Amino acid sequence: MNQSFLAVFGIVLSATLIGASQLKDKIDEYRSLQDAPSSCLPLDYAMETKILGHSEVIQLGEEKGLVYDAKIDSGARTSSVHAKNIETFVKTVNGNSSQEVMYVRFDTEDAQGKKMRLEKMVSRIHQVKSASGVSTRYFFIDSIWINNKKYEIEINLADRSHLSKKMLLGKNLINQGYLIDTTKAYVLTDAIVSNYR
Repeated sequence: MNQSFLAVFGIVLSATLIGASQLKDKIDEYRSLQDAPSSCLPLDYAMETKILGHSEVIQLGEEKGLVYDAKIDSGARTSSVHAKNIETFVKTVNGNSSQEVMYVRFDTEDAQGKKMRLEKMVSRIHQVKSASGVSTRYFFIDSIWINNKKYEIEINLADRSHLSKKMLLGKNLINQGYLIDTTKAYVLTDAIVSNYR
């Protein structure tokens, strides 16, 4: 049986469930889908979804202090930023009661060659499998900016010296309403690429 027959059969069968008065609407909806280009998405979905290229310009931190040429990777669960000289330490945080909290200190360099030594509160520690093997990764939560839209995401630290992109954005960002067009780069951030190159 071909798909058209199955679709029409499904509509007729559903008439017993939805009532004959709604059958015409269902048939009209089916016909309009047949005439539409195969690449069409429902209007409400297309309006909510934003397209990323395989690379985008990302600003990191509340003050947008670092600018990265980031790789967008739908195969990565979390995002990652370039870090060297990683060391952990404990800070006493005063709130309702004093408690010791683990922090991580590291060096990073952005796409403009700007070098900074940062300190971030560790959100978790995890063993991560990558192409270079299994390693212990320190995670922290920070602000990233894409085209002046702010997101709070969890980021892990990795030495990306040997990679051209010093930041990787994974599913924890992509799943916030993005699709990836792998044939293009800088879809959202084309206007600011020339500002850092």
